[in-house]
Amino acid sequence: MASFGVDLGPLLAAEGVAEDVFSDPDHALPFVTFCGLISRCAAAVARDDFGLLVCEAASASNLGLVGFLLQQAPDVRTALTDLVGYLHHHDRGAAPFLVVEHGTACLGYAIHEPHLPATAQIHDGALATALNIMRALCGAQWTLLEVTLTRPRPASPARYERFFDAPVTFGSDRDALYFPESCLATPIPRADPALRRMLEEQVELLEREEVDNVSEQTRRLLRAALLTSLGSLDEICRMLGMSRRTFARRLTAEGTTFKRIADEVRFDLARHLLGSTAMSATEIGAIVRFSEASAFSRAFKGWSGMTPREWRLRYARSSGGMAAG
Repeated sequence: MASFGVDLGPLLAAEGVAEDVFSDPDHALPFVTFCGLISRCAAAVARDDFGLLVCEAASASNLGLVGFLLQQAPDVRTALTDLVGYLHHHDRGAAPFLVVEHGTACLGYAIHEPHLPATAQIHDGALATALNIMRALCGAQWTLLEVTLTRPRPASPARYERFFDAPVTFGSDRDALYFPESCLATPIPRADPALRRMLEEQVELLEREEVDNVSEQTRRLLRAALLTSLGSLDEICRMLGMSRRTFARRLTAEGTTFKRIADEVRFDLARHLLGSTAMSATEIGAIVRFSEASAFSRAFKGWSGMTPREWRLRYARSSGGMAAG
């Protein structure tokens, strides 16, 4: 913001953030506050590529403990598995995902609550960070095939293609990087096995602190799974290492059910796609696992009180997430 001649103080104050927030690299902000701050900053400098500007030099080291862990992985596949499995300790507002199909790997990022401000900016920044991580892990031989973004087409699409050095599609169903599956086997030559074991111990301590909250773990897994071919009850049970009976019992104890959580996650994703893409309701319904458009429309009206078309007319954003929070 200083490079634009803008005083950051009033913007921080508007979101209730102390001016010394950057004095400690481990200082955490609530995700909704972070979104509001990014939104205000983007509006103040009138740049719809603000997220790209902020993160164009970001690296794995900016991801705290999880970033340091993945840099000590033996190969890229293990590093990205670390990223997907543990980023929630650094970023509570979104979930990364990794899908491999037909020789192509897809590394993506999905925000949990898509109605928050500045989601376009945050998705841009997340993929910029992912790009830099992949280049650092794979070296000069890494090839990026394509980038897809759910955000509306920006004022300068060429800026995105220059930065990513690959074709970029806007208004897509997911925010993701696509690259050859073979890259996942790339060894990480500077990885230190002893340091990795120490970092794993620290991450395991954090994992044990969260093991009792099954409903939140389920939400996190489903948010990423809906953008892949996964997401069934059996698959979620497998990822959590539980039987169906144990899983249902744990959720009941927390006052919820798998169906209730699945509906919440599907509703969040449907709102995000309706609000930030030009995809049809039929296409969005298929993504959130409805076999017929009519079934999706009925379910969405039950969730929101409006049909998908009515919701889009009322709430769809055209500014790419730049409106002040």
